[in-house]
Amino acid sequence: MVKSDRWRRKITAFLHDPPGKALVLRSTPHLSHEQLAENLQRLALGGDPMADNRDRAKQADRIASAADRANWLKGLSAYWDRVPPLLVHPLGADGPQEVPLPPGISLEGLDDEVQEAVGHSQSGLIAEWRTKPHNAENDKDKEKILYLHLWRLLYEELARRTSLTGWVRLLPADTRQPDHPLEQHLSITAAIADALPQPAFLVFSIGPVQDFIANARRTQDLWMGSWLLSYLAWKAIETLADAYGPDVLVYPSLRGQPLCDFWLYEAHDLPCKPSVRDTARPTFPNKFVALLPGAEAEGAARNAEEALRRAWEDLAHGVYERVKQLGFPADSSTDAQWQAQTEAFFEVFWGVLPWMGHERRSEEERAEAVKACYEEVLNPDPRRWGFARVYEVFRQSGQYPPNWGTVYSLLYELADRAFAARKGLRDFLSTEELGEKCTICGQRAALRSESQQDAREFWQAFAEALRGRGRYDLKPEGKERLCAVCTVKRFAQREVLEERLGLRGGFPSTSEIAAAPFKGKILKRLGEDPKVVQALEAFLRAAYPHLAGVGQGAVPYLERQKEALSGDVKELAERLLRIDGEWLFAESWTPERLREVWPDAAEEEAQKGRKALRELYEALGEHPSKYYALLYMDGDHMGRWVSGTHKKLATFADTLHPSVREPIRNGSDPNRRELLGQKRLVTPAVHATISQGLGHFALRLVPHIVEERYPGRLIYAGGDDVLALVPMEDALPVARELRAAFSGHIRFENGELEVCLNRPVTGYVARDRGGEVFATMGPRATASIGMALAHHLQPLDLVLEAARQAEKAAKTEYHRNALVVEALKRSGETIRAGIHWTYEEIDSVSILQEVARELGPDGGLSGKWPHGVFAEAPVLAGIPRDAQKAELKRLIQRQRTPAEREVRRAETLAEKLIRLADHLQRHGREAPSGIEELSRWLLICAFIARRGEV
Repeated sequence: MVKSDRWRRKITAFLHDPPGKALVLRSTPHLSHEQLAENLQRLALGGDPMADNRDRAKQADRIASAADRANWLKGLSAYWDRVPPLLVHPLGADGPQEVPLPPGISLEGLDDEVQEAVGHSQSGLIAEWRTKPHNAENDKDKEKILYLHLWRLLYEELARRTSLTGWVRLLPADTRQPDHPLEQHLSITAAIADALPQPAFLVFSIGPVQDFIANARRTQDLWMGSWLLSYLAWKAIETLADAYGPDVLVYPSLRGQPLCDFWLYEAHDLPCKPSVRDTARPTFPNKFVALLPGAEAEGAARNAEEALRRAWEDLAHGVYERVKQLGFPADSSTDAQWQAQTEAFFEVFWGVLPWMGHERRSEEERAEAVKACYEEVLNPDPRRWGFARVYEVFRQSGQYPPNWGTVYSLLYELADRAFAARKGLRDFLSTEELGEKCTICGQRAALRSESQQDAREFWQAFAEALRGRGRYDLKPEGKERLCAVCTVKRFAQREVLEERLGLRGGFPSTSEIAAAPFKGKILKRLGEDPKVVQALEAFLRAAYPHLAGVGQGAVPYLERQKEALSGDVKELAERLLRIDGEWLFAESWTPERLREVWPDAAEEEAQKGRKALRELYEALGEHPSKYYALLYMDGDHMGRWVSGTHKKLATFADTLHPSVREPIRNGSDPNRRELLGQKRLVTPAVHATISQGLGHFALRLVPHIVEERYPGRLIYAGGDDVLALVPMEDALPVARELRAAFSGHIRFENGELEVCLNRPVTGYVARDRGGEVFATMGPRATASIGMALAHHLQPLDLVLEAARQAEKAAKTEYHRNALVVEALKRSGETIRAGIHWTYEEIDSVSILQEVARELGPDGGLSGKWPHGVFAEAPVLAGIPRDAQKAELKRLIQRQRTPAEREVRRAETLAEKLIRLADHLQRHGREAPSGIEELSRWLLICAFIARRGEV
């Protein structure tokens, strides 16, 4: 392989089909799509592509096409000038998605638009490329930068410049099987073209994951642990993207990933700089899959591992040097302890699988070599091995002979199994650390020095040194004693990453999240109620600036509320948002607690604060909730979706345009007819859709729901995994919206998100008119959520464990696609209840939200009602359904306020609840009964509605 030709080869392959190919087919008689592609290649390369590069591109195209498309559609067509322009979801959906072509414009007119936009963007890129300083080495860099521009920005530019808007990025590579966008096909083709003559899969992972994230006493530590794992995974990926191109990542997709965009902007001057808020979001999973040249794959894997470890060492070293400048009382003994704890902390596993058969002459022989290897290694049962039948039909009825693309699913499974086998051979290192353990992780010894062997004294000295600088990163008196790893998590953002990556701003505490709705109500009243203004001024005189410890943008929802204000009240709002929510609770105002962040505070300051808070409560008519929710979401059976073994994966029939599917169904070829009902194979399109669907979910939908629609804060969103803090009163709507967004059961109406859990959906979502359009996981994919409702002072590690146990129960006890909530009362009592998101036509959580509203301050139901139902539930479980309903109705009427004693409303609510109880009965658990489970939900709804005061 000639490395200097890599980027010309990739440009040739990426432009082997023109943008808008689906529009060109048959609709542009003066130019074929092949001629348009050649014109683009000449424009980009300054002349004809080299013959070798053109041949590589054609071979790669055949492989990528065979991997993604049904190679048995000979003689069938679905030209858009004859049939409706449709997209189908590669994982399966409730129906096809029609491409909304602009009214009054022909396909030829649309193609002219696309080609004009392509010419404009290409010409701009080429002009910029050719004006760079000229020398032989720089030419290679310019070709690389040109390719990166094309890969990252070409289709984004088309979405801005054409009347198709975001839909142009979803135009299919093949209108007969319109389940994979051309942009995806071009990316995988470019990756394969460079990997030939023998591609290889690299599977790579980093750990430990759960312990590194979960070891946290502060929300800042929890977020930073998540972010650091995402960042280190990216540093490994970056070496591959830089050497081979970002298209080589099979999973996850890099297009639009903030850290990748930051690299493209910083290293290659591409105009795609992400916002600081996006960069601060941990979005990379700890495992990735890449497609590389086989001869270089092992070296590339070692380089990726070295880059990851080097990034961690560099970060740890940077933190250590900074904390020493801040007064960290380290000596040579501390240096040695720091080195020992950080140098071998992360576990890295990887496996490389070269594609078999590269020495064979024909493409079909290479496919046969892979199939033979799979059969020899895994010995599949011929009677149950569906691939064998699919392969045979492809071989007999296909338009082209099988090739490596035909056996892509086998290659991927072999690579994943080889990686799992390597990971099973863990590297066990014997380590022993003497001394007091770290108060955060409890695993490693707390740092200390030769002169201060007592860890408490050591950390007390450092906490005092920080306080002398006005810093309160640690609790006083040596209450927090950290190991090296936890020290990195505590100080990395402020001391290193803020300067290197612009990672500014703080992370809100649990107290801040619990009090966020209260702050929001203050901001809403500032512009209209002088009493609230006056009370807030008095409170700020007692608290500001001594307690101003919240970073800018900690709760984005509140920041936007503040920006809507003006003048003096906006200044008041700014000061309020800098005060942590902890100081909005009267019990926090004790001299002892104040002195942890305000060294000179005494009883007088505490009394003034408590008095000012009482006046603020009175002016507003309420006080803040002391509870918040920690939400943990995880996609169901994601491994099966990625491996192509999920039982709900689309069939071949699902992936075809109806105008192609029906002739096969009614045709004379029994092999083709039989194949329609077979599950489709895992393909690059499946992987790309999962990766990009999860990417859009994590980067766009989750932040929109958690941080824009509600005053919550996202800790991480690594695809299907979500961890977030939200106010308790918003917990149910946030959970419901996240679950709906995951599978595409949402729509945007005038910019507002609407949930449609019980409506047919296509899996595609248009964010707004003329804007972003993207695929989700689709309606066949599900997710489960566990939530812990906890007091803002409850230890964070216990709350996190409760949320994870709730999520585990959602998957095991409730058989997935479920929500489990665990309410952790301050008294020590715990209430847990679970429910499926939907039952037939019932939107379960919307009913729970209705119950919570009825139990709230503006509802008509007394807080005693749930307790009455709970007390009677064991008896109700043993009587007929009609009797249960009658008793529920009686209890509702009995506990309504006099003005609300409406028989019809009681009847309707009782009927909804009994229907819900009927379904809860069917979970297959030993206990409790459906009515008992419902009664627990009523208690949780009351707990939420009454803000933990029942």
